[in-house]
Amino acid sequence: MSFEHCASLLGGYFLISVVCSVLYFGSVLWQVRGCMFGYAAIASLCIFAVTLYLMVKRPWGLKLGFAASIGALASLLLGTVSVDQAFQSFAEIWDAALAFIGIVTLSVVLDAMGFFKWAAMEVVKLAGGSGVKLYFYVSLLTATVSIFFANDSAVLILTPIVLEIVSQLKVDSKGRLAYLFSAGLIADTAAMPLITSNPINIVSADYFKYSFIDHFIVMAPVAAATVLTSLAVVYLFFRKDIPKTYSAKLVHALSDGSQFITSRLLKLSVGTLLAVDVGYVIASLNRLPVSLVICSGALFLVAAYWFCLRNGYPINEERKGLKVIAAEINWDILLFMVSIFIVVQGLKHTGIVDYLATLFVQASLLPPLLSVMVTAYLVTVGASFMNNWPMTLLGLVSIRHAVTVAGLTSPAKTMLVFSNIIGNNLGPHFFPLGSLAILMWLETMRRKGVNIRLRDYLRVGSVLSIIEVAVASVALWLVLGLTGFELST
Repeated sequence: MSFEHCASLLGGYFLISVVCSVLYFGSVLWQVRGCMFGYAAIASLCIFAVTLYLMVKRPWGLKLGFAASIGALASLLLGTVSVDQAFQSFAEIWDAALAFIGIVTLSVVLDAMGFFKWAAMEVVKLAGGSGVKLYFYVSLLTATVSIFFANDSAVLILTPIVLEIVSQLKVDSKGRLAYLFSAGLIADTAAMPLITSNPINIVSADYFKYSFIDHFIVMAPVAAATVLTSLAVVYLFFRKDIPKTYSAKLVHALSDGSQFITSRLLKLSVGTLLAVDVGYVIASLNRLPVSLVICSGALFLVAAYWFCLRNGYPINEERKGLKVIAAEINWDILLFMVSIFIVVQGLKHTGIVDYLATLFVQASLLPPLLSVMVTAYLVTVGASFMNNWPMTLLGLVSIRHAVTVAGLTSPAKTMLVFSNIIGNNLGPHFFPLGSLAILMWLETMRRKGVNIRLRDYLRVGSVLSIIEVAVASVALWLVLGLTGFELST
């Protein structure tokens, strides 16, 4: 039996279990405390459903932040969320939103300097004409960029570069999918080891008041195991399509004799990144907001870039102005994060928070490994079909409720918090709707003329998600068991 056939069967069985879980979830939720029949509950559910639709479909060219803000405004006007709760939402996520803006700014400036294109070309040269080596090197590059610059930045910046490279290397349509999936799925998979690798991580850390170092101790080994697994799984799917070799002449044609980044700017970029990493540790030890570090690094690099532009120093061929760079920054993420948190706050009226908290409490009573896996897969189901951002916030609110009401122990709380991160980072790969990074990845390729059918995506994404969550759960269980790490209650 082939790997693809086994993978299809695995995906089918999991889909059946998901459907059964959703049906059971719905039937129980319908009965919970009679909440579903109240005005606030019905209004909250309708607002959430409409907001989710606007986020995914983006009618009239709506930006993500404006789509979510419609739901937030409706929540305030219809009384499902109070003004005080709205301010509380801002207090919960301002650090995450500001940090994400800093990360994106840093990424956009480095891209304008030619840093990422230089890194990609070095990878192509390092592969030495081997298509298989190129696959693994591209995957490791995207994983590295995702770790340090967040998954969204990795997807938006590297996908066009990878697509340009495989087109110039004359890779056929089937073969290029291997490299494009590495730029999408593996980049998204790698967004776990650092708090700043994913806004979800920052929100979770701010919500439960743990540090950059705390997160790294637990999630770095989990991320390493998951990335290696993802590399192997995606390779097994595309092993027959990856070209054995590519011409060295085509590699030289890619560079066309041009210098992507000057040595001075390269040293400045690397130095800034190292300083930011040291800053993360210092901020963690002193309990300072992580956004302070990343925004300082971003502002320094913006100032350096502006100085080079103003004084005529060589940058690269494009020489983007500051207005162009500012336009490339995803500013509406600030509005989106606050707005979606407000919308999720309204779901408390439906009994969903109580229900999820009950499920989390029951999961925490299972043997340790099962506790992690059950929690992670519960979150995976929600993240896959409602998007990981709402599910992250819903999970955080429900975990806090479970800890408060049931008086969970510190080990149980720790397990729930990090299982929630696993489910919301990896679970969304099951279905494209689950991850904003994957939606942006698909949209970026569509604009470049590459359309991936839903069936082709599910063939890889659904299986990868199931395996990733299982491996990450085992890794988390081992890390917590071996280190004895606990969050304070």
